[in-house]
Amino acid sequence: MQNPPGVTGHDWLIRASPRMARPDDAACPTHRRTAMRPLLVADPAVPFRRPPREEFGFGPLFTALDLLEHDGWPVERVREELRGTRGPFRGWGAPVHPVHLAWTAHALERYVAARTREQAAAAEAGLPETKPVKQPWTWRTPRTDAPDARGARQYEHTLWGRMYASSDERVRDLWLPSMGRAKTGRPDAELGAVAQVMAFGAPTPRRKQRAQPPPTATESTSLPRLVRVFDVGCADGSVRELLSEDPAGAGQRFMDDAVPAFVTAATQHGVQPGESCVDCKAIAGCTDLKRTPRLWGGRPPALARQRRSVSVWDLRLHAECPAQYHLVRRLHLNDLSTEDRGARRGRAVDVWLDAEHAERPVRGCRDREIPEPTAVRARAGIDDTSAREAAGMLAEHRLLCPLNGLDADEQVLVQHRVTAYVPELDIVVLAVPDLVYTHRGRWIWRETKTSARPLWERDSLLHAYPQLALGVLLFHAGALGDDPRRSWVELEHLREGHGESRLEPIDPGRAENVDEARAVIAELAQPLLDDTTYEPRTGRHCHGCQARTWCRPGTAYVTDHPRPPSPDTQTSPRGDATPHA
Repeated sequence: MQNPPGVTGHDWLIRASPRMARPDDAACPTHRRTAMRPLLVADPAVPFRRPPREEFGFGPLFTALDLLEHDGWPVERVREELRGTRGPFRGWGAPVHPVHLAWTAHALERYVAARTREQAAAAEAGLPETKPVKQPWTWRTPRTDAPDARGARQYEHTLWGRMYASSDERVRDLWLPSMGRAKTGRPDAELGAVAQVMAFGAPTPRRKQRAQPPPTATESTSLPRLVRVFDVGCADGSVRELLSEDPAGAGQRFMDDAVPAFVTAATQHGVQPGESCVDCKAIAGCTDLKRTPRLWGGRPPALARQRRSVSVWDLRLHAECPAQYHLVRRLHLNDLSTEDRGARRGRAVDVWLDAEHAERPVRGCRDREIPEPTAVRARAGIDDTSAREAAGMLAEHRLLCPLNGLDADEQVLVQHRVTAYVPELDIVVLAVPDLVYTHRGRWIWRETKTSARPLWERDSLLHAYPQLALGVLLFHAGALGDDPRRSWVELEHLREGHGESRLEPIDPGRAENVDEARAVIAELAQPLLDDTTYEPRTGRHCHGCQARTWCRPGTAYVTDHPRPPSPDTQTSPRGDATPHA
């Protein structure tokens, strides 16, 4: 197959991980196709730059498990090593954040306890003990002289996770960690890919990046009789068995579920800018990704970094607490704490509005019946008070709905991802407005926020809601619509009481709005771009932080400042994560 622009190298090797079989509507086909060909590289070449902090959440945990399972360290010695670490953990990697180390010690205990419980249950069921496997299983085909229809001469299928096998190889186990609770299910295509490698793969030495595999196929001396996959929750130690198959069943799963997904990923053409752009080899030659130089006038950080994405939620979270941004947003630590009532209510409004706005043909909410609190409660699973408030906000929305009277030929995009690239910063900017639609040739960006309180009159809208500022800048840069003078940014501020909601328009064609938007985003973005330590910054946000369990400053703050019982405030203006939240 012909290499896309911006990519050079050989495409005869296709390496497939189970993740590549996972359905992902937001993934870019060109990114997936080139990512599956490890001998392809970006042109011009992109140098590797080590991050200032470890950015793989499970990295320290896997290192700790290696010490325990392969080097024979007792658990307490590993925990002591974690407590004493002040930089990289037992290796040459990036320094590990102290809270990340504390989470790792917590996860290690729960993982070990979960394994112990499962092995005891397996023994009662008559299954043999499984022991750690040091070299990961790989299933590789022999290299052919001529390429196939996909241009491939060799395929290599890999696994990720913790691998175990019985002494007689009759049983093979794979343990997949999750940050919070154990996942109760994974896509069939992903499990089919896993099952094939577990049943037919062989332990394989790790290779350097972009090193070619041997030309021979992998060979197993004997096939296992049973392969099992478990998901383990690192926050609570929960375990779920996801798969239990013999080799015949594993092979059938692979052919039925995984192969079609892999063929699509390896051959599909097209471009879809989004989160995929961060790791894409073809970004230099991609003409679909909108370039927006000097979007807010930021300066490159003193320490050069690998390409990364930035969203308004990233900026707001970092402004509250740099540690929370690193730990929750980047590493996805999760202590299983629940959202506050206001956030759950806002999510209920989200889901309701998104479903109605996505219906085709387009229909304005003014023509719909006012939802009853019982219906909202049944759909969202929230309490009676929150359901009543959400129903009141949905009733208020009926008069403010942008689809009221909209012509059938206008475009309506719900949760549409807007992506731009700032080349001098090597930053991919991501935004997900709640609704983007056209009206008589004009593009309009609508953000909807739910709140128990009125708008704060003394603060500008762009400062209070930076996602509006980013919308102004993206319109001004032409990332959505060709003419900012024919564009509009709107804030729909929903409250429960009749007549208390507001619709506030902002013109991205006015120079004063553009200048203010640049100042707002620059004030938030530059500290994030320059940060290399992600130190905790305590405050009221500590009460809802999903990493606070392992954060000493955050725990101390919550202890000294109990949350007072008070009406919930407006939901957090994230701008790229959960809509309206």
